[in-house]
Amino acid sequence: MVRAHTLEFDCQKCSKPVRFSLFEIEHHPDLTCAHCWNKYIFEDEGLKQQLRKFEGLCRSILEAEEILGLTSIGVDVGDHHVKIPFKLLLTRLTSRLDLKIGDANETLSFRFEPLQDSQKKIS
Repeated sequence: MVRAHTLEFDCQKCSKPVRFSLFEIEHHPDLTCAHCWNKYIFEDEGLKQQLRKFEGLCRSILEAEEILGLTSIGVDVGDHHVKIPFKLLLTRLTSRLDLKIGDANETLSFRFEPLQDSQKKIS
């Protein structure tokens, strides 16, 4: 299971997932695929800026956890109206962020999990 604040993308060489911490990428900009040892380096300033903005969004969501427990998303299907708790969406659905990494367009997957260890990093 992917832990909180973890992004992943498919390795360009072996297609296995490459996972990294969103909150630590600034300090460790180089990644290695754990399956084939292919290396990735986040040098592009545009990409790093997008990741910093996404990190800010994620930190804001973490900080708003208390109020998000009271928030829901309404979905209308015909005559039926369903309210889905926003927190449920964050913890059960996978979000995707489409970015250009090197010469390839990559989809980074992200999923919020129960935030037990994330609070230590924010404080």
